[in-house]
Formats: sequence, structure tokens, C-alpha cells
Amino acid sequence: MIDGSNPQEPVQEWYEGDDLFTLTQRRRGLPIGKAPKSCTQEWRLKDYALAMKSNAFALSVRISAACLLSAGVLIVGCSESAPAPKPPTANTKVAPSARAPQVSTPTTPAASTTSTTNPSATSSATPRADAAAQKISTSTSDPKMIEVAGLVLPKPVTWEWQSPTVQFRALQYSVPTTTPGISDAELVVSVFAAGDGGPLDMNVKRWISQFRQEDGSEATAKIEDRTISEIPVKLIELAGRYQGMGQAAARPGMMQLGAIIQAPGRTIFIRIIGQSETVETARKDFEAMINGIRSSE
Repeated sequence: MIDGSNPQEPVQEWYEGDDLFTLTQRRRGLPIGKAPKSCTQEWRLKDYALAMKSNAFALSVRISAACLLSAGVLIVGCSESAPAPKPPTANTKVAPSARAPQVSTPTTPAASTTSTTNPSATSSATPRADAAAQKISTSTSDPKMIEVAGLVLPKPVTWEWQSPTVQFRALQYSVPTTTPGISDAELVVSVFAAGDGGPLDMNVKRWISQFRQEDGSEATAKIEDRTISEIPVKLIELAGRYQGMGQAAARPGMMQLGAIIQAPGRTIFIRIIGQSETVETARKDFEAMINGIRSSE
């Protein structure tokens, strides 16, 4: 018999015609030598049954492993494709008692008038300058006067209206030169609602800081206070090297004649700036303009 065959109980058997072994202790299994046909068929059936059981067990193990593997793949796939939970949404509802009351602002006829309002004098050019929304000079207005922020100022007809080229300018005029080779000067008007333009002294210092003496030392301003038509006016005169906002370098030989008009509810900044020859020539006209300030009402 082959050692290690299907395990059986030990028996003492001898098959007739088996001349290889004599009576001895054997383990039932695949016989060696001659054995009755009935015995060999019985052993083969038993071996086949055991083999089938082994194959069935191995198949069941493989099926179980495949099921476990498939389940693991499904679990991983679901965990990867499942969307992340959304965070709780904050309650943004406001109680009726906490809501600010809605107040309707009436529209005045002056604010809706567009035919006499300078299209370039918008809120971006003159922030919160409510007075600038009143009647203001345009290119078709009377060339002998300036009208802005409820005030009227006389001017020469040679000072031509221009579309403002810089932010914060409500009006802009060219002041022509009478000297060959010298450029024209500019008359600039800015309007701010009271308190929006900053403290008066700070604006004076800002104008002074834009000038230096020709030798590079600090500029000295000529400052004079006047009251014209019951309106306080501060005059500031500067000369030297000028470097305004946005200029890469200072320009020598420049001059400024400026005035800060403190009208009720608004502040008007007016100045002529340009080469000294042009500004000096326009001095008398500038003085006449400032002294001629009056209310347009």
C-alpha cells in the first residue's frame, strides 16, 4: 500500500493471490499488487468521493474570497465617490425688530436737472460734493463767469473751459500765455462737502509740500485770509520747483495762485498753476475773480 494515502483505520487483511505481502498490519488505501476487483472499485469510489469533497471545499473557499474581494472594492469605490457632507448652514435670517427701517429719500428738482449740470463733474470726480450737483459751468455757459457749488465768480473770456483731466476736479480752464515759448497755465476747481476735503491746515501743507525752492530747500508760502461776501477765503501763493501727484520729476520755474473758499456746507479749492511768466500775467484777473465771489441765489 502507498504510504500517506487516504487515512483509514488500521486493519489486518490479506488478499488471496497477493504474494507480495503476508499477513501484516496495513493501512487501507490504493492497493499494490493483486486485489479483488470489488475491493479496488470500492477504494476508487471512496477516493473519488473524498476528492470531490476536497474540490467542493476549495471551490467554496475561492467563491468566498472572491465575494469578500468584490465587497471590499465596492466599499472603497463608494467611499471615494460619495460627496463630502455639507457643513451646517448658518441662520442668516434677521428678526423683524432688528431690521433697519427703510427711509425713502425725496428727489429734489435740482438733483434731477441735467441740462445745466456738468457731465464730467460726477461723484467719482468730486466725492460727496453735493453742492457741485447744483448748476455748474459747461462749455456752453457764459464765458465771462464761473458758476459752481452755488457761487458765481467773474473770469476773462480768454480762459477756456476744458473737460477735467484729473480726478477730483469739478472744473478746469486753460489760462493762455502771452510769452513766446512759455506754455499755458491751468485753472483748477475742486469742490468737497464740508468735512470731506480734510482739515484746512492739512490742505495748505499739502500744497506747500508740492513745491521746493529752486535750490532744493523747503518752499515758503504767502498766506492771506480774507472775507468776501461774508465768506472766509484763504489765499496761498507758492513758487519754485513743482511736483504734483503723478509727476515723475519736479518742474522748475513754476508758480501757483490758490484760494480756499469756505462756503456754507462745502469747501471750494481754486488755483492757477503753471510757469511763472504765465501765472504772473494772470495775477490781476485771478484777484478780480476771487474778489468778485458772490452767491448765485
